Amino acid sequence: MPLVESISGVRGIYDNGINEKVASKYAYSYLSLLKNRIKKNKNNRKKNNENKLKIVIGTDTRPSKDILKNAVLEVLHCDIIDVGIASTPMVEFTVRHFKADGGIIITASHNEPYWNGFKFLDKDGAVLRPKDMEEVIEKYNKIKTLNDKAFYNKHLYKNNDKNELTIKKVYKKYNEIKDSYSNYVLSFLSNEEKSKIKHSRLKIIIDPNGGAGIIAKEILEKLNVIVHGINMEHGIFNRTVEPNEESLIYLANIVRERGYDFAAGFDCDADRIEIVTKEGLVSGNHILALIADNILKKAKNKAIVANDATSSVVKEIAEEYNAKYIETGVGEINVVDKIYSLKAPIGGEGSSSGVIIPPSRCRDGILTLIYLLKISSNEKKNINELAKALPEYYNSKNKITINAKNYQNIKKKLKDYYKKKNFKIKESKEFGSLKFINKKSFVWFRASKTEADILRIITDSNNKKEVELLMEDAINMINGFNKK
Repeated sequence: MPLVESISGVRGIYDNGINEKVASKYAYSYLSLLKNRIKKNKNNRKKNNENKLKIVIGTDTRPSKDILKNAVLEVLHCDIIDVGIASTPMVEFTVRHFKADGGIIITASHNEPYWNGFKFLDKDGAVLRPKDMEEVIEKYNKIKTLNDKAFYNKHLYKNNDKNELTIKKVYKKYNEIKDSYSNYVLSFLSNEEKSKIKHSRLKIIIDPNGGAGIIAKEILEKLNVIVHGINMEHGIFNRTVEPNEESLIYLANIVRERGYDFAAGFDCDADRIEIVTKEGLVSGNHILALIADNILKKAKNKAIVANDATSSVVKEIAEEYNAKYIETGVGEINVVDKIYSLKAPIGGEGSSSGVIIPPSRCRDGILTLIYLLKISSNEKKNINELAKALPEYYNSKNKITINAKNYQNIKKKLKDYYKKKNFKIKESKEFGSLKFINKKSFVWFRASKTEADILRIITDSNNKKEVELLMEDAINMINGFNKK
């Protein structure tokens, strides 16, 4: 199976697309990018006594993590800060904490455990900007067919000083970063807010599903939150990795029967989170809207950035505060860069259950959870009550297998179809998405950048029946295209 390569990183099925050789050559390609940067900025680095390249490395909990990590370490001729098993937000935080040149996260995020991959980080901890990621992909594809001898002699060891190859320090920093990251997410709370949470004696369930989000229990207990952990052993996956309504449906019964306030489910690298109450799932769109409402209420710069697949419930919250609402294409870095260019206090991808709160540069499931505790204890309301107070919107997600080579032809047919129905067409050629808007409803399509031959579909409306009809219509239409 071919690799899935995109601005978000690289993913594939272990030993059927991704393996040690792929890991070595991708790590080398990334290292080459960073070395070229150093050459361009040599004078500045000398002034700051920063001549030695420094890279952070961390993994989620997949079975292939150590094999791929060892392959990466073998070709990184630089200083390494190893944080072991860590969430994506923790690794990104580490890059900033140690002022490293970048980082590599060995993860396939919400894909199943037999997948793995790499997220390559910039010096600010965010994933590489699209231009740089494209350069890494291009470099890899030029050398991917080389045998080991040619790769080592013509590339990896070419023109390298032998001394450089022997001077490589690996610093194990898991415990330090665990404490520093914990302090970081808790720093988003004032002393008064911490006190309120501690006195609320909130009872929640967390289900990291054997992933890196297990650390959330320890952080929450610092706030006197009563935490019941399910699936708390690293690398033991008892449900599908992606947290969604289907994979977390069982949590609603536990919350209801045992009297918990709510439950939280993470994906493998804990950048995503889904919330489940006794009444069921509270969507990522509503979580983003709740936190946006809290932040925009007090923010001086009233602005929010969301991807174009995010529910209009978030836009309506922005409008309540006369806040600037900016849409970008799907892809975390697109949202992050727009947040920082606008100096917006919040952004996110409601479609991916991700909230981004500066100075973070990624979706952070644990920070999102901390914020929800803050809102709940301040308002003295449970998550259900808070969600029900939001503007009424419904959202549905689906995905269909297509031949990716036919996507351009499918897009043309979609535009023709919705044009006849008088929908407004919003196309992002840069990001590959198509959005068809009719009053307070929309249908959104995009070829997945993390799963091969998958077309994602989202429908959104303030009318529940309309959401269902729009999705049914979209699926029937795509299936019809596939048969032709």
